[in-house]
Amino acid sequence: MLKKIRNLFLRIFVSVASLGIMFYMVKGELVEALTHLSNINLFLLVIALVINFLSLIIVTYRIHTILLIQDINLSFSRLYYLWVISYFFNMFLPSAVGGDIAKAYYIAKDSGKKFASITSVLLDRFFGLLATISIGFLAYLLARDHIDDPKIGQVLFWTAGIVFIGLLLVMSRRFSKPVKSLLLKCLPGRIHGLVARLFDALDLYRNRHIDFLIVYLYSLAAQGVFIFLIYILAISIHINLPIAIFFLFMPLITLISMLPSIGGLGVREAATVYLFKGYVTLDQAVALSLLFDFFLYGLGCACGILYAIRGGASIQELEKIENI
Repeated sequence: MLKKIRNLFLRIFVSVASLGIMFYMVKGELVEALTHLSNINLFLLVIALVINFLSLIIVTYRIHTILLIQDINLSFSRLYYLWVISYFFNMFLPSAVGGDIAKAYYIAKDSGKKFASITSVLLDRFFGLLATISIGFLAYLLARDHIDDPKIGQVLFWTAGIVFIGLLLVMSRRFSKPVKSLLLKCLPGRIHGLVARLFDALDLYRNRHIDFLIVYLYSLAAQGVFIFLIYILAISIHINLPIAIFFLFMPLITLISMLPSIGGLGVREAATVYLFKGYVTLDQAVALSLLFDFFLYGLGCACGILYAIRGGASIQELEKIENI
């Protein structure tokens, strides 16, 4: 119980502190930002919604491919539904990846394979992160002469290094074997079985290079569609920037949103304003961050209503999801 309270306090603190930093940066530009939102192009907003639900087809095929390697064969419609309701769980589970926790829980419940389900969802997230870093890194290399803030390159380089190590763990038995031995020596004995099972699960994927390539291509496509969606949202409030800017900044915002927080609240807005304020007016940057929020939370609420209509979950079941 104490651990849950401590984690909740940390998430609330990060969200509130980040929102405080953002409000300090905007310095009274909220009224102008809301004026931009009042002039939104509703047709483009509808287009963005359609693009969003079409993009879920791509990520559904991605996780379906990963699950088949673990001999978990759920229907496409079931997996698509789990992606849809993940928008709802993203609003209040830890950081912007809380929906992954819900997907792992329900896939395990449907398949009866708890550890395989969790490993598969983690791998699904890993390939999404790999695609995000790949796009952001490539965009940075192409545009680095026009970027004044050195922190952007530093974040991308450090994250790319961490992801590369993760890729070696998944793809290389020669690299993962000593890492496994080191972890078993350093970590408490009560979780040795968990570590061993994790590495055993990774062994299933090492000879599936074609499947990995397909999953990576799905991830690149999904991330590209998501960035294009944000570009459409920006145009809907008359922010006209080269799409290359969005291919550079949105991967960074996605990464920052994964920090412990209340569904990414605060860190996402602060990152959006900080990155875009050098390319548009401050009130436009604030308007874009608010529109991003309204879009995500509007989706989350709508998907939560769908979840409730289809039966939802009991308080006990929600607690199980939170405890994962």
